[in-house]
Amino acid sequence: MKLSSVDKALLITFSGACILVLVFFFLGVKPYQDPIPEEFFEIPMVNETEVPQMEEDQDEKEQVETPKIATHQAYNVNALRAESKALFQEEDAIREAIENQQLQSVADLDAQTEALLEERQHSRALALAEKHALDESVINARAEQRNVAKGNRESTVTYNLKNRTALKIPNPVYTCDSKGVIVLNIQVNANGLITKMDCNRKASTSSNGCLIDQAMFYARQAQFDKATQTEQKGTIRFAFQG
Repeated sequence: MKLSSVDKALLITFSGACILVLVFFFLGVKPYQDPIPEEFFEIPMVNETEVPQMEEDQDEKEQVETPKIATHQAYNVNALRAESKALFQEEDAIREAIENQQLQSVADLDAQTEALLEERQHSRALALAEKHALDESVINARAEQRNVAKGNRESTVTYNLKNRTALKIPNPVYTCDSKGVIVLNIQVNANGLITKMDCNRKASTSSNGCLIDQAMFYARQAQFDKATQTEQKGTIRFAFQG
């Protein structure tokens, strides 16, 4: 059998490796090694009679601990209910406080509105009274001036108010520069006082402002007898002569 150069190289390599393994093996083995000491462990002996006792103790312990866990759970539930109840009561108190505050705000607003309305009505009444006083002062001043300049002029007064008698109607002595007939529409209450009046321009023969002012000024002083009717309409006719 003839070996090639490659086979020879592989054979030499394998032989060398085997020799090295044997050398290392023999170098690692000692002829005398110390004996391995033996170790002994003590295994506790358990009596068969003690096992049931331990099991019974464990059962008793579980039985004792079980109510504690249940009691703790019940305590937690009761505490949670108490906290929830307290929370709801607090929310109810807050809600009630908010509602009371809103009601108080509405009441305050109503009181302020009512006070403002009363103040406005009072101011309006004062302004109306001042206007009437000013009108009378203007008429009186105008009358005085014309009395000095031209003297007094005559007039006649008639009225139309069904089933009512005039207790007092002043006959005006006017000082206007014009003449004519002024008819006033009047409304009389049960006490005989004129509550409303305006100029009936269709029935009047003049639209002179001075004559109308004079007629209204003296008509406010008129008074009729009492009646059962609360409101009654009629007319007063002033004939201003030149």
